[in-house]
Amino acid sequence: MLPQFKKDFISKLNQEEMIKFNELWTSVERHGLVIEVIYTALEEMKSNPTSSPLLCLQIAAEDWDC
Repeated sequence: MLPQFKKDFISKLNQEEMIKFNELWTSVERHGLVIEVIYTALEEMKSNPTSSPLLCLQIAAEDWDC
């Protein structure tokens, strides 16, 4: 059984968003900025809890030029 936070995360992403998320994550990995982007995305989620996971990742990746 999945923990509630995982269910909430998955429920916020549709198939198209999941594909975009994966493509962006691949770029983040290629740039070697995984930790930095994760931290920035988490800070974004904390300050804007209604934002989608994809939007938070997009903002963080943009901040780090990925």
